[in-house]
Amino acid sequence: MLTNYHTHCNRCKHAEGSVEHYVQQAIMEGFSVLGMSDHLPYPNFDYGFRMDFAEIEDYIAEVREAQKKYGDRLTLLLGFESEYLREYRRFYEKLLDKYGVEYLVLGQHFYDIGGHWQSAYDISDTAECVTYARSVSEGLDTGYYSLLAHPDIVGVNCLEWDRNMDEMTDIIINSAVKNDIPMEINANGVRRGYVTDGLGMHYTYPHFLFWEKVAESGAKVIISSDCHHPALLNDKDVGKCRTIARNWGLNVIEKL
Repeated sequence: MLTNYHTHCNRCKHAEGSVEHYVQQAIMEGFSVLGMSDHLPYPNFDYGFRMDFAEIEDYIAEVREAQKKYGDRLTLLLGFESEYLREYRRFYEKLLDKYGVEYLVLGQHFYDIGGHWQSAYDISDTAECVTYARSVSEGLDTGYYSLLAHPDIVGVNCLEWDRNMDEMTDIIINSAVKNDIPMEINANGVRRGYVTDGLGMHYTYPHFLFWEKVAESGAKVIISSDCHHPALLNDKDVGKCRTIARNWGLNVIEKL
């Protein structure tokens, strides 16, 4: 069974292809489930790299139209990838209840710390990764999210792996297990290629030390393309993720 729940489109301003382009690619590749999960915009802050807030209803309508047109050929789901910020709880609930969004992916690209939004890409102190993990855990505890995207994305900072990183890993894994939410092996991390540091040559994410603990926990894992172009939906790097998951002994599921 081929599935992908982490899929972006051109509305986010850093991807190519419409919803229909991804659907057509998924059908051609033989997918049974495709989840569209473009980046969620916020009502009073423009984080960038995402659709304008005014486009939400147009995006929903675009996915709904594709569901009608292609629903006999694959299951197409309407979703968003969003950060969890507690001041937007009612907003998330409105998406799920009023708009009928079928699932949310937690992609904690930034989070609240001391009243400002901290980017996960700008962490320079491993102690901050513990704060990141606590924000992820709080989001998972809400019940809003069906999937945790790139839980180890702080690896892009090439931080030294220390006890703070171990604590971060434990917090995230324990929360995912408690809430029965799969964590994602993300092909975009593989697309970034290898780095070489004191740990040897490895991906920044999926980071092998993080996923060693995931394997020990038996937590659910799902493989996602995180594609920003239709041709990447099932590319060689997604295949590498499948090999990684198998070699690391991860408990891979295919369907949410």
